[in-house]
Amino acid sequence: MSAAVVPGATTLDLRLVPAASAAWLITVTGILAPVSITAGLALVASLVTIVVVASLVQGARTSMMPVLLGIGGVVAGFGWALVLRQHHLELNPLADSTILGSKVTVGLRVTDDPRAMARTDRVVIAVTVTSVRRQEVSKAAATVLAPADGWMDLVPGQHLSALVTVSEPRRPDLTVATLTASGPPSQVRAPPWYQRVATYVRGQFRELASRALGAPESGLLPGLVLGDVSALDEQVKEDFRTAGLSHLTAVSGANFAIIIGALLLTVRALGAGPRTAVAVTGVVIVIFVILVRPSPSVVRAAVMGAVGLVALLVRRRAQAMPALCAAIVILLLVWPAFAVQPGFILSVVATAGLIVIAPVIVEWLRRHHVPRGFAEALAVAFAAQLVTTPVVVLFSGRLSLVAVVANLAVTIVVAPITVLGTTAAAVNLVCPPVAFLLVRFIGPELWWMVFVAQKCSSLPLATVTLW
Repeated sequence: MSAAVVPGATTLDLRLVPAASAAWLITVTGILAPVSITAGLALVASLVTIVVVASLVQGARTSMMPVLLGIGGVVAGFGWALVLRQHHLELNPLADSTILGSKVTVGLRVTDDPRAMARTDRVVIAVTVTSVRRQEVSKAAATVLAPADGWMDLVPGQHLSALVTVSEPRRPDLTVATLTASGPPSQVRAPPWYQRVATYVRGQFRELASRALGAPESGLLPGLVLGDVSALDEQVKEDFRTAGLSHLTAVSGANFAIIIGALLLTVRALGAGPRTAVAVTGVVIVIFVILVRPSPSVVRAAVMGAVGLVALLVRRRAQAMPALCAAIVILLLVWPAFAVQPGFILSVVATAGLIVIAPVIVEWLRRHHVPRGFAEALAVAFAAQLVTTPVVVLFSGRLSLVAVVANLAVTIVVAPITVLGTTAAAVNLVCPPVAFLLVRFIGPELWWMVFVAQKCSSLPLATVTLW
């Protein structure tokens, strides 16, 4: 595919778009369709790839051959990998239809923080099954529904045992089963050392926020900085959701982009070379991912944040689009279930909007004499809302009519809260008084964010329910 040229903008390199799209489509097919269909598509793609390679060896050259080779190779590789994954799941004892409805003892490893279910005293936990009836099995992902008591305080990396009732997966997402527990887990082992450190840092920061700020700002800050929403008020969470600001209640790709950008600017300002700056930034990203929790969704946010940074700070769209496509391929290769998750879809389309649409809007606004800073803020808010609205409506059936205004209103405070809050979380370990002062500095910004969410959500027809 040839590169598309946007008037007044840098040439947009779309050569990897077909391969990334093919990887996504075959992954969705492999998750939602029967294995036989996935295997058939993989077989056809393999034959196409072989024919194209043979034609190239014989000296044939056409403009479509590289595209066919890329698409065929991706579909074949991803297709056969998904066939193997599905076969792997079918061999797991929990996938046996005779065990459905039965109670069994399973060994589990927690892979993400427990999430409270709305209006109940139960939680949802992503886990990996390591044993069934005390017999080791090939690891498979599963979902646990359990009472909050004994389960809410679990952290990623912990191993445990539990008596559960087995049922089919709640949705097609490459999980082997849904496991319902009625009591607390047993034989709970301590998490890895790095998770213990992360838990300590999160707890200390949560305590710092409660001392330095009043409610509800004290519950919002840990979520925005470290992804800890345990103290976030339910009404505040609903206000942010109605106003189209729910992405700000927990760590997202935007947070990573801000932190990476601020760190790069600081390191380069201190005189470090490009390689040193990249190395330091990489180390900090790894540490931050551990603190926020190294779950697939956080890793996705980190990757998309880095791509978004390329789009916004470096402004080299020719490099940004291939980076996004490469990120899609790598993430789907490691976590194929992302292909059907709303969070991943929103991250991709929002990042693509920043790369493709936002620069065009900025140039148009600049031609109409809008100051660059305001033009960029408006372009980011409008582009992100434009491309993500269809996805939000598709999955939630709700349309926010105030999201652009709300996002534009809080744009100016997101970066200070993220940078100062993250700095406070680190400084709190060595000098709590300075960390306390930093958190106090961002109190007004947090208040403004809550104020905007409350006022926008209370407007008539702030959100329209479509179905």
